[in-house]
Formats: sequence, C-alpha cells, structure tokens
Amino acid sequence: MSGFILPKAPDFANALLLTRGVTMRFGGVTAVSDLDLALPKGAIAGIIGPNGAGKTTAFNVLSGFYVPQEGSVIFDGTDTRGKSPAEICRMGLARTFQNIRLSQQMTVLENIMVGCHVRRHCPWWMAPLGLPPFYREEEAIRTKSQHLAERVHLADNIDDQAGSLPYGAQRRLEIARALATEPKLLLLDEPAAGMNPQESLELMHFIGHIRDEFDLTILLIEHDMKVVMGVCQYIWVMEYGALIAQGDPDTVRSNPDVIRAYLGEDASLEKGL
Repeated sequence: MSGFILPKAPDFANALLLTRGVTMRFGGVTAVSDLDLALPKGAIAGIIGPNGAGKTTAFNVLSGFYVPQEGSVIFDGTDTRGKSPAEICRMGLARTFQNIRLSQQMTVLENIMVGCHVRRHCPWWMAPLGLPPFYREEEAIRTKSQHLAERVHLADNIDDQAGSLPYGAQRRLEIARALATEPKLLLLDEPAAGMNPQESLELMHFIGHIRDEFDLTILLIEHDMKVVMGVCQYIWVMEYGALIAQGDPDTVRSNPDVIRAYLGEDASLEKGL
C-alpha cells in the first residue's frame, strides 16, 4: 500500500465523495441520520458499526438505490440526486454487495464482461443486424475482461463457472466485475464476510493492491475488525443510524463510545475490538 494518509478531520473542500446531512427514513424508523462524510481521492476508508447501524442503507444511498429524504450526496463534484444507479455507475462509482451477486452459471470471463457493458457505445440493435462496429467493440470488451482476470489472479479460472470457484475467488471476481466499469470510487459491502482468517489476510493485501494499481478510492463496510484496522486509513463508526465516532484506526480503537457500542458498557478493548 502507498503512504497515503487521510487528514485527522474530514476535508469537505477536496472530497471525491461528500455527503452533507444525509437522512434516510423507513416509516417511523430513521435508518441514517444527518450523515456527513468527506472522502478524498486515493483513500481507503471504512464505515463500521453493530448490526442495524445503518451501514448498508448508507451504501444504498451513496450508490443511488435509495434517494435520501434530506441532505445531499456529491460525487466528483456532481450532485447525484435524481440519478439512477446505472447513471451513477457511469459517473465512476461502483459497488459490490454483502451477498455475492454473480451469475453463477456464467464463466469468470462472462461475468467480467457484464461489468464492461456499462461503458458500451454501440446499441444492442447492431447485433442482430450483424454490423461490424458492434462486434469490434465486443471483441475489445473480451480482451479487456481477459486482462482484468489476469490482474485479479483469476486467469487460470477464466473458463470456469463462477459458482464453482472457492469463496475467496468469487469475492475477487465480484470486485473484478466492478472494476470493469472503470470506477473512480469502489464501495465494498462486507468483502470479508464468510472468509477464513487466511482469506481475510489475502483480501487486505488485495484491497491495497487494487487501490494502487487502478488508482482507486475505496470505501468499505466490514465487521472483521482485523481487516478494518489493517487496511483503512480513516473510519466512520455508526450506531442506530448516526455517527458516534470517526478518525484514524488508533483513535477509533480507543474511543469509549465505540467500545461500548461493540462490546457493552463493562467491556475492555482487549476483549474484541
């Protein structure tokens, strides 16, 4: 990983991703309350919190699946309100999901090619007409996808069905499909979920590697504190939809509100965080 260090306090003036006062309600339940984030280009940062804290709801707002009742989301200088998830993806914001959403019967190559289609220029109707520009672009997409498979260490599995891959490889494939959209910002929703300790360690190195190789900014949600503390330079902590702490890993690790939220009033840091 590079030596990028996030500032001690959010820099709202130079953020690639900026939220101001974002609030999301479902009926009488406030899932996200007055959320302020400022994520500068090149950072690896995380959002953590107990189950039900509002983390995935926040990701759904950032990626356009939900429209907040209050506040704004600014990505790369543009307000995303009113834009669809596909439009936001084309702006350069890609995401993965807590539950892997690969096409299990498709091959590794085909799954990555699906991600490339968000950048396709030729309309679909060129295919049945047999127009050469469509097939030239399709071949370029295939070549790009093959190169991506190599860069995420899946070249040996390129013709395997996605569902036949080990769990950790499926996670890498899902990330590769997101990378195929040519993102500036990559949102990872619990990328270490279901992984064993060795796979989690490999994931940490992989996240740092793709940040540097693809010139990405990365924001992740994660419950595995070893992954969070090992890879993130800045962390926001949520509880019941609201931010209760933020800072670098050492600051967050020692925050009494964070310890209480995770481990209870009488818990000590050494017991789990």
